[in-house]
Amino acid sequence: DQFGRDMFSRILYGSQVSLVVGIVGVSITIPIGMFVGGVAGYYGGRVDNALMRFVEILFAFPGFYLLLALTAVLPPTLPSTTRFFMIVVVLSFLGWAGLARVIRGLVLSLKEREFVLAARAVGASDVLVIVRHVLPNTLSYVIVGATLAIPGYILGESALSFLGLGIREPQASWGNLLSAATNIQAMTQYPWLLAPGVFIFVAVLAYNLFGDGIRDAVDPRQRV
Repeated sequence: DQFGRDMFSRILYGSQVSLVVGIVGVSITIPIGMFVGGVAGYYGGRVDNALMRFVEILFAFPGFYLLLALTAVLPPTLPSTTRFFMIVVVLSFLGWAGLARVIRGLVLSLKEREFVLAARAVGASDVLVIVRHVLPNTLSYVIVGATLAIPGYILGESALSFLGLGIREPQASWGNLLSAATNIQAMTQYPWLLAPGVFIFVAVLAYNLFGDGIRDAVDPRQRV
């Protein structure tokens, strides 16, 4: 790069941030989405209405611009590690609403199935029914949804770091490495500076194809 540092080594090091942010973000999003969607779908009524209205409020916020606003208020002297975890929290908070809505729809149909009615008939508590009988039957969708959600987190972190609002120098991530190739001169005379963008593209494509494969494996009806 412009400072004589080896780009390939920094790309490999930066992959820790760009890939881990997706995995950590999904690990936060899944429990929240499953809990909110499970409670809303199982209890229905006012609980369902209240939780779904909150979900719709989250959907009303423009996600990327909200990220820009939230990360812009972080102190510029904040350590990159702390900034990294703040980005993960923000991305996770914005990402669980869609999962909760889908889980709610699945639970609405599952709670009328015979095995759920039988568990309630023998006196099982609501918590036991939800945790042991209802939510486990949504795991096939959750696994697929989580795999397909990871690329969104990778792109979100890369975009913020590219704009200088995420991971900053000297720490490396694919986003801030790609920011070195922001003009025609850099792209024509130093094309290797575009390599982080290739890694982002390959990682996102790989996760999407992996998610499609898992979806076909767990749901044969999706096969063509």
